[in-house]
Amino acid sequence: MRYQYLDDRLRQAFDHAGLDRGQRALLQGVLRALDPDAHLGEHVAGLNSAVLAVTRARTALESHATEDQPRWNLLRRIITTSLACMDAARPAYAHGGAEELAEARKVLKGVDAAIAADGQRLDPQVTATAAAKLEPQALEKAVKGWIAPLWNGVGLPLRTRMIAEIAVVVAMHGRDGRQLRTDLLRWLKKPGDLAGVLWPREQRHVVALVVRGARVLRHLDELLPDARQEPLHRNRLPKDDFLKDAVTGSSVLVRVPVEAADVHTAALRARRILSEVLDQYAAGERLTELTIAPVWQVSAPGGRVTRGTEHQRTVGNAYPLTAYWPAELRSAMRVANLARQVDAPMASAGLAWSALEATGLDPSKIAWLAKACALQMLRQHLISLHVVVTNHDTELRKPLDEQVPTTGVKHHLKSVDAWLEVLIGHNRPDARLDAAQKAITALAESEGGLVQDLAELWRDRLADSKVLAGWLREQEDTAAALLEWLYVTRNLAFHAGRFASPADTLTAHGGQAVADLTLEFLGNWRTVERRAQDERRSRQETSAVEIYRRLAQRQDQLVARLRRAGSVRRLSVEDISGPDEKWWSRGRS
Repeated sequence: MRYQYLDDRLRQAFDHAGLDRGQRALLQGVLRALDPDAHLGEHVAGLNSAVLAVTRARTALESHATEDQPRWNLLRRIITTSLACMDAARPAYAHGGAEELAEARKVLKGVDAAIAADGQRLDPQVTATAAAKLEPQALEKAVKGWIAPLWNGVGLPLRTRMIAEIAVVVAMHGRDGRQLRTDLLRWLKKPGDLAGVLWPREQRHVVALVVRGARVLRHLDELLPDARQEPLHRNRLPKDDFLKDAVTGSSVLVRVPVEAADVHTAALRARRILSEVLDQYAAGERLTELTIAPVWQVSAPGGRVTRGTEHQRTVGNAYPLTAYWPAELRSAMRVANLARQVDAPMASAGLAWSALEATGLDPSKIAWLAKACALQMLRQHLISLHVVVTNHDTELRKPLDEQVPTTGVKHHLKSVDAWLEVLIGHNRPDARLDAAQKAITALAESEGGLVQDLAELWRDRLADSKVLAGWLREQEDTAAALLEWLYVTRNLAFHAGRFASPADTLTAHGGQAVADLTLEFLGNWRTVERRAQDERRSRQETSAVEIYRRLAQRQDQLVARLRRAGSVRRLSVEDISGPDEKWWSRGRS
């Protein structure tokens, strides 16, 4: 099941613990943000966050002071996008951290003024001093103090902003979403200090991993002094040994001690450490392929042993991006696929940027792509809302299904606009529409927590076109900040040789997600365009860069229309990121 934060076991645990709507929304919101299957607008890597913005800005300032990378003009773009994210997140800090956020903003404004005055002659001492003044840890400490007000009750939409910031701090602490869900289920049986569950103390774990391709790794004790190794022979392993399938040919078992908050994070960190060490051996043995098997075993401080494998999703039927080969996207698809397979976060993030670059993107066009992503995220959020509202198939959804047709066992929407029509308010709805709207309310109340929050949030956004316009601009700013940082990460990884950076795992996930999102709307554009060309018997494709430009123009026009329209009755999201200009055509005869 994709939405594990909505499953029956968790719902029953909430009921038994007597949690109210806001308390459920807090726990579900954090779990959703840490779900590796969440789309860009839901996952922690794509959420607006002041903590993440300040962390990125400090890293950029430190790097500029020591390595002149990023260069002064790119540094200024990082500061500008960071300030935009901080300003959007500022209302949440009314519950703590407002002074720290204001001080961080003052520091960044000072650097921005210095860059404006000095340009490429910017003194590295200025950026070094500014970096020393920025303290994302102070913001993290303030965010951890929000648990009490959120647990006691904070209204929408502020609650959503605060939960997003908490999720970022949880992720940066090194928490695995699946392990957190398990820990929360245990905590709900005997509630205590919730902060201790979200941010547990890091402890020493010993992780056992299998390296294929060698029987012994010479000098490992010098490269990893605390690591231990032993050769593996397949015919000497017990039949029921969990390593049986992992050992193929020459293999060695390596035990790596790491500090981590939970066993899954420990396995991930150990794998990253060992992967970096194997770079040494790959360079020394250029004709040998050394790989790490997907299985792992973690020994926790108390002696408890946990075994698992790298998380891999499977599907019954796999579909291509398009039903034909779009020549311009072949390189981008290849590199995007490689980015998913790389363990090292910095390299993965750099490859994600390279995938976008292969479509023709360059830093000067980031603003175009950010606007295009905002349009696609609007469509994604609405589709996701339908999925979570109708998550449990009950009698309650029948009136909704009659008004909003779906297809297949997973109830995929046949028309996003039909769903949009039910979400917006109507002065005199007919009987079927009225029943469908009441069904949404009943379904949301039945689920409670995060689902009820999302239904209410989107009804409010769609009830006021200016609010929706503001939401689109915030998604654009957040996407722009991610893209600019992705470009910086690529430069640090490929030019400056950096292999680690604060929150680099979030950057890697965000890079892969934005590459996937981009290929999604480019693939849709190509499919729709190809179908129209088949009818006209022509073969002239719009370039990816031209698609970015046209979608950016469309997003600007849409935001302007929403700000003056006063209503979203004409808004169409069915093909909002496609080649047809139908984004303001709903309801026309």
